[in-house]
Amino acid sequence: MYGGSVANNPGWKEERRLSFADMLSEITSRVEGSVAAIILGIDGIPIERWTSEEDHGLDIEMIATEFTTLLRRAMHTAADTGLGELQEMMLGTGQAQFLVRPITSEYFLMLALAPSGNIGRARFELRKAQLALEHEFSL
Repeated sequence: MYGGSVANNPGWKEERRLSFADMLSEITSRVEGSVAAIILGIDGIPIERWTSEEDHGLDIEMIATEFTTLLRRAMHTAADTGLGELQEMMLGTGQAQFLVRPITSEYFLMLALAPSGNIGRARFELRKAQLALEHEFSL
């Protein structure tokens, strides 16, 4: 379980309360190639972050803040075209892969991976975390 009062989620084996920092650390420990993870608001303000001990040259907070502009545009595009709500967003660059998953319409999980990182496992872990955190962030 994550945060202060997160509801029980059977997708997570451990039945203990974790801080958001611990939750991000657990996600990244399960995803090969994880460089950084962050929980952020749609306004670009980080709630919590985790970065690997290796210096990958990524300013994850600045990247996440800039990414919110893309998120807002993608959310509007999906809504305006009748495609439904944004469920996931991926961006690949020469230095990293970025995967973003909404917790609610106001809060997001973002994971940065090395170019050779395991994107499939990242998608799986972020989906589990999203389900665990939805209740906490919708209060």
